[in-house]
Amino acid sequence: MKTNSCIKAAILGMGAALFPAVGTVTAGQEMAVEEGCSICDLFELGKLYKSDTGLIDKVVLIGRYNGQYHLSDGDDLSDSFDNWENHRRLRAGMKIYFLDDFEFKGQFNLNPEEGRFLENVEDLILKWKPNDDFYLTVGKQKAAVTREWSDSAKHIKTLERSQLVNQLVPDKIGGVVAGYRFTDRILAEAGIYTGSNTENWALPWSSDGHGAASARIAYDPTDTTEVRFDYFYTDGAGHDNAVRDYDHILSLNSESDWGRFHLVTDLMYGKGTDDVSDVYGGLLMPYYDLTDKLEAVFRYTYSGSDEADGIRLQKRYERTVAERGEHGDSYHSLYGGLNYYICEDKLKLMLGVEWSTLDRLRENTNRSDSFEQLTLFSGVRLYF
Repeated sequence: MKTNSCIKAAILGMGAALFPAVGTVTAGQEMAVEEGCSICDLFELGKLYKSDTGLIDKVVLIGRYNGQYHLSDGDDLSDSFDNWENHRRLRAGMKIYFLDDFEFKGQFNLNPEEGRFLENVEDLILKWKPNDDFYLTVGKQKAAVTREWSDSAKHIKTLERSQLVNQLVPDKIGGVVAGYRFTDRILAEAGIYTGSNTENWALPWSSDGHGAASARIAYDPTDTTEVRFDYFYTDGAGHDNAVRDYDHILSLNSESDWGRFHLVTDLMYGKGTDDVSDVYGGLLMPYYDLTDKLEAVFRYTYSGSDEADGIRLQKRYERTVAERGEHGDSYHSLYGGLNYYICEDKLKLMLGVEWSTLDRLRENTNRSDSFEQLTLFSGVRLYF
């Protein structure tokens, strides 16, 4: 059968893509391994069932794998630090579409190396979309505040999100979100949430959580640009385990697409709770399509705080080379990278380098200094 032969050919093509010694492909070429077949056909395997009649419309397996390597070098250590994260993200689950207008999504984080294999629940969502203008979602989901956090990690252009976004945004939390498109150019959304997840499975019905709420409005001033204002409020900042120590988070962001050139901007502010410092910053990220498959990305970010220790270095890589302190009040970073799309976002290879500096408060002292670090990244991202 043609389907089976395409799948076999696609598996061989996948090997050629990941191991260049087997075969090479130049930017702009399709990785076709048999006429009418491609390794991208592998990503159709998750479509288990589809029907135009009956209660169940479609059943789809979903999953995600991110493998990532980084090498960091900073002022505090004589040696660099490197790490291969075999499972930066490893997830599996299912989507079920039913009764024409409803969608259920359930997804687990997997951990095959230690502890239990099903680590916790990543998504648990029921969505109702009766028409093109209105939607309602219930369950564990993102509170979509800031441009980078609202974009899925399947589609982000850098290997890691920027410092201030990671410091501000809440985890995925349980809630009810409704959105409505008033015109072709105006979309509004509002949500209410609980601020805590259970300690065991990270489920959204912990009885310990306070309330939280979000609102955002998007406006397209032109056919090529969207401007959006995001707001998130939590009553449990400093207490709930799924939100950060900020009562109010505000973001004014935009995304523009002008042919091969694209631009993302974001201005952010977080109002700290109790004695937590207020923080603020911005992001500028242009990216350019060099070919149909190769993309160049640049990102500049700035973060500042009212107090000397309000900004904290990135956990995954910057803190690994910062022995003398990881807090400060002024942070800058520059990121440059290349993304190669084998099967669009469903399979891509990523390379990046990031330099950052922090005006730092030295740990256990009243002295300050300037900390610098450089990190090289590489990674593979796939999902189905």
